[in-house]
Amino acid sequence: MRSILLIIITFFTICANAQVGLFHLPNDRKRMAVDFENYDNMVVVEVVLQDTLPIKLILDSGIEGIIITDRNLVEYLEPTCLRSFKLSAPGNSITLDACVTPLVKMNLGNLEPLFSNVILLQEDAFSLESFIGAKVHGLIGIDKFRSMIVTINYDKNSIKFTRPDAFRSPVRSEIIPLSIVRGRPYMTARVELDTKEIRNLWLMIDSGANHPLLLETDSTDNYKPLAALETTIGRGLGGSIKGAFIRSGWLLMGNSRLDNIITSISSEYMSGNSAARNFRNGTIGSGALSRFIVSFDYTNSRLILKKGLKFGKPFEYNMSGITIECVSAGFNIFKVSEIIPGSPANNAGVLPDDLLISINGKAAFTLTLGELNGMLSRHPGGSITLVVNRDGELLTFKFKLERLI
Repeated sequence: MRSILLIIITFFTICANAQVGLFHLPNDRKRMAVDFENYDNMVVVEVVLQDTLPIKLILDSGIEGIIITDRNLVEYLEPTCLRSFKLSAPGNSITLDACVTPLVKMNLGNLEPLFSNVILLQEDAFSLESFIGAKVHGLIGIDKFRSMIVTINYDKNSIKFTRPDAFRSPVRSEIIPLSIVRGRPYMTARVELDTKEIRNLWLMIDSGANHPLLLETDSTDNYKPLAALETTIGRGLGGSIKGAFIRSGWLLMGNSRLDNIITSISSEYMSGNSAARNFRNGTIGSGALSRFIVSFDYTNSRLILKKGLKFGKPFEYNMSGITIECVSAGFNIFKVSEIIPGSPANNAGVLPDDLLISINGKAAFTLTLGELNGMLSRHPGGSITLVVNRDGELLTFKFKLERLI
């Protein structure tokens, strides 16, 4: 991972009216591909709303339907809402106010258009775009494409949509059975915990969260790790989510094993009724999925995995201790939002709310959020020179990156 921040965006209480129509291939096409924007393995597609308004949505297997988080777009669509309801969200025991619109039209590439209700969030505690560094208006569930097989190629940043009767599994791929529950895919996977204990776990596949693996400790017999880095593990719709990071020995998906995998653990991710989350033990996120070419086949309840170019790449975690967020509409002004106590940057004197001016001689405004996080996560022992603005004063800090877990 390139950032302490994990974008965790799984929903659990979704209005049934949120799912009416589906995208389809045109009658004369067996397959079609579209490009996507990749933000730390978050798949962002552009759709056109009501034939006039281009908007960007995260493609998310962890939700049903379409959810809009952008405040301007919510205010534009809100007068049409049919009714309001409450939505529960990870990281917070409170519920969020939401409403559902009448059918709206959405176009994606040359697919047949979709007509669907849309869920509008009344408040954006998520601050989605601040933490991925790009304009994003909301999320769209992979269930909206379930009439087709959806193949995500993280190496080429492309999505292929294929008719089920025209799909052929790639050479050297593996088929894994899925259970589709309320539009969300679940699978059994084996995990070797840091205690060397091996468990078979029931996990939801969540392409809209960029962690590799998350374990919900209140559903795993209150598993206690040998060592853990306690911190904020990410943000959900309800705000910050507290927990810890560990290194599990491995994650086995079918016959494919990912070693020394960074694992988030939390008892607060979605506390309460385990039945509401289908008695799951956690989630597999895009940090793991991006090591493969992934095909979601909802028609036949299966996942097809082929090892990608990044399959053998080591899992790394932020080595500076800094969480960075964007604080400008142009996504080129950055500040330190959080810092891990005892981390290299913390020991050097960096503080929350410091504005980033430069890193290793490169002006911060010339870099993307992903590039900044990459520089702070790439090589243990690497030297960092950080210039910040603190209350109008320019300060320089020097430290070396080190593995925190």
